[in-house]
Amino acid sequence: MISSPSLSARMYSQNRSASSTLCFPDRAFLPSEPQHLWQVERGLIRTYTWDSQGDITTLGIWGSGEIVGQSLSNLSPYTIQCLGTVEVRSLMPNSLITSEAILSHAQQLTTLLKIISIKRADDRLLNLLQWLAQRFGHVTPVGTCTTLPITHQELAETANITRVTATRLIGSMEQQGILQWSRRRQFILLPTP
Repeated sequence: MISSPSLSARMYSQNRSASSTLCFPDRAFLPSEPQHLWQVERGLIRTYTWDSQGDITTLGIWGSGEIVGQSLSNLSPYTIQCLGTVEVRSLMPNSLITSEAILSHAQQLTTLLKIISIKRADDRLLNLLQWLAQRFGHVTPVGTCTTLPITHQELAETANITRVTATRLIGSMEQQGILQWSRRRQFILLPTP
């Protein structure tokens, strides 16, 4: 079921005049007006759309410094959801910001398209986890540690598999020594021997 962003819109209206940087809680929705852009100051954001059957397609996962907004995708519906607590800054569109953001969106969509084109679900999910670890993780002696506030359901939607399949594959990867998964939405990709 798809949630309504109305609570987030009310929070935005209340906070808009108070500061140029706004804070939104975990799983909140940022207002998504056609010409409005947001720059992520801290935290992670997922953008997505859905079809008439309610099936979600993830358009990107964005971190600090990146810009999101419906005008960068030309899709409707278009949802901007916080993955954890997020601080964002409202931007007025201009040609330089928009050009850089469009390039970033195109690159991320190309990568996600390549990942979801992988035939085998286990390879698809592993490639997605490797891409997320590369973008948002840090290398430790144990492996690449990624604190990513993303659920099995959101991973499944991004990898174009079911939540049950995502959970089963994560368990299998843990048994194979590829991955360590924490209930706190953290994973470590272990080095391959």
